[in-house]
Amino acid sequence: MKSCRSVAADPQALCTVLRHARHALCQRVARAAATPDRMFAAEFPALVVAVEDGFRREELTMEALGIPGLRERREHNALILSALHHVSPAVERGCPETGREVVSALRDLLNLHRHAADLVLAVSALQQRTRVRAPNGVRGAAARRGIAA
Repeated sequence: MKSCRSVAADPQALCTVLRHARHALCQRVARAAATPDRMFAAEFPALVVAVEDGFRREELTMEALGIPGLRERREHNALILSALHHVSPAVERGCPETGREVVSALRDLLNLHRHAADLVLAVSALQQRTRVRAPNGVRGAAARRGIAA
């Protein structure tokens, strides 16, 4: 019978959650970029909230996994959020051009972060697997099942 492990105890599950959350955030930014100008100002504050939530979840997941580079990621996220907050008043006044420029850059940055994070997650998962070793003398299928020879 399989044990009921929580997602927090399963690095692979956390990586999957992180990937899906990042993909959803990228889709949210793409939808905002496609919003007509007349609706962009109303949509922009919700986008900022979605990005803040997405970054917070990503940082918590990275912390739970012990992924290196968390401090630098937090710094990047803070710069992005600062830019979003900085242009919010202009967007609210009916000047969507500046907001659209930031959203376009955000889309590119999120895609870059996504690819970089996937690489870090893959390396982290590989390192995690090499740390969990079978007892001496246990090899092959028995080692994968945790059965001693």
